[in-house]
Amino acid sequence: MPSISFEKLTVGQKYERPYLSELWGYKGHQAISSGSVMPAGTNYIILFITKEKQGWETQYQNYIESNKLFIDGQEKHGSDKRIVDSTKSGDEIHLFYRDLHRDPFEYYGNIELLAYSLHTDRPSEFIFSLSRELAFDPLDDIELHQKEYKTLPKTEQINLQKSRIGQGEFRKRVINLWGGCSVTGINNMGLLKASHSKPWRDCSNTERLDPANGLLLTPNLDHLYDAGLITFDDLGKIVFSSSLSQGDIERLGLDIKMSLRKLPKGLLTFLEYHRDIVFKP
Repeated sequence: MPSISFEKLTVGQKYERPYLSELWGYKGHQAISSGSVMPAGTNYIILFITKEKQGWETQYQNYIESNKLFIDGQEKHGSDKRIVDSTKSGDEIHLFYRDLHRDPFEYYGNIELLAYSLHTDRPSEFIFSLSRELAFDPLDDIELHQKEYKTLPKTEQINLQKSRIGQGEFRKRVINLWGGCSVTGINNMGLLKASHSKPWRDCSNTERLDPANGLLLTPNLDHLYDAGLITFDDLGKIVFSSSLSQGDIERLGLDIKMSLRKLPKGLLTFLEYHRDIVFKP
C-alpha cells in the first residue's frame, strides 16, 4: 500500500520518478508517470511538469516566471475540478518541475493556486504561486485597480496576470492585429516583442489587454520605444529623441523614412499618450 510523504524530500533538490515511486511504496514508477497524480486516500495533488515536451507529446504551455507557475491542464480535464477546489478542500499541491524530459525533477514543495481559466474545447489554464510567503497579488503594483480587477471574469484575470510579465493574451492579441513587426514587417515571432504604448502601470485593466495599446517590434525598436527614445506621430511616421545622434540612428539601422505599416482603430489615442508622457523629446 503506497504511503505518500514529503518529509524526506528537500525543496530545491532534484529527484527521478523511480526514486519517488520507491520512496512512496509503489511497485513501479508508471503509477506516477502522468503530469497530475492524485494518490487515493490522500489530500495530495502532485504535479510533474516538464517545460519542453518531446515532439510526439502534446505541447502544453508550461513555464515558471516571476515566482509563478503557468500551466495548461490535462486534455481530458480529469484533474481540473480537484485543482480548482483545492483551496476549499484543503488539498495540498506539490510541484516537481524540469525544463527537459531527460532531466530529473526539481522539488518546489507545496504551491498555491492563484487563478484559473476553465475550458471545454482545449486545456484549461492555471497559475500557481511557488511560495506561500510570496503569494501573488494580481495587481501588486497597481492597488488602485484591485476593485476593478476582482469584478473581471476569471478568463480576463488570468489574461491580465500573464500579460503582466510579457506573456499570454496581450501578446496574442497584438500578434493577431499586426501579423509582423509594426514597422519593418518582419514576421519571425520569436524575434518580436509586444510593447505597450501606454505603460502597464498607467493603464486601466481594459487598456492593458487592448491590442491597440500595443506595437509588435523588433528588439532594438522595442527597447527604444519603451525608453521613450522613439515615438510615432498621427500619420505613423517615426520620431527620434534628440538624445539620439544621427550616428546612433544609422548604427541602429534606422532612418527617418520609417513608419508604422497601418493605423488600426484606437491606436492614435495610445500613440498620443506615448508622445506626451513616455517620449523624451
